[in-house]
Amino acid sequence: MMYIQGEKRRGLLFLGFVGMVLFAVGDVLLQSFPENGETLLIMLRTSLREMPMGRLYFTLLTGALATPCMYFGLCAMDSCLRDYLGDGRGKMYRCFQVGAVMGMLSFFAAHAVCAVLEMSIKQALECGLSSETVDMAFRTPFLLAFAATNLWVTVAEVCLSVAYIFYVLKGVLPLPKVAVLLNTAGFYILFQIVGRILTAMTGNGIFSLLAKAGASLGVGAMFLAAMHVCRGQRR
Repeated sequence: MMYIQGEKRRGLLFLGFVGMVLFAVGDVLLQSFPENGETLLIMLRTSLREMPMGRLYFTLLTGALATPCMYFGLCAMDSCLRDYLGDGRGKMYRCFQVGAVMGMLSFFAAHAVCAVLEMSIKQALECGLSSETVDMAFRTPFLLAFAATNLWVTVAEVCLSVAYIFYVLKGVLPLPKVAVLLNTAGFYILFQIVGRILTAMTGNGIFSLLAKAGASLGVGAMFLAAMHVCRGQRR
């Protein structure tokens, strides 16, 4: 990955954080259609028909803007790790690099694939096709694409999280141990719990959407943690 000089890292890490916030917005927009209507393709509903198409276009736009931001953030974090690890980088550094490369490719791919498929399904419903016909026609391509892109994203998130947690616990990254929560896995679990609690307390299903943004914001939290680490680096 591209090596970033010390004085530029914090700015690029913040740019990476902004990119992950954009990805989180896209995560929510892909899900935020009314929950009424018939179940469609296991995880969607026929109420997708009422979702404004502009919401899906905006999801594609956020992904396109977020991808280069994420790339530069990961390059800056990678450069920070290189300086701390020196020549003895080992297997965990390779784990981080695998997650970084897969993440840059997969986050936008997942957004794009899901948005385009939802556009196609929405158009089919608007053209008057029955939910049974749409379900039969789209089930296989939708589930295969959804499974493939989300598996790719999950592997990237796990690799990044494992490497980050390892470096925090081993003291390679000079952060307090509680900082192990600042990663995709930690934020995904935290947002799931908070979303369910708020939904139960308020009866408003909108809080369940928080869980959808947890993984993307977890990478953003890693970038903020790396900003703190890189404060003293001037290489």
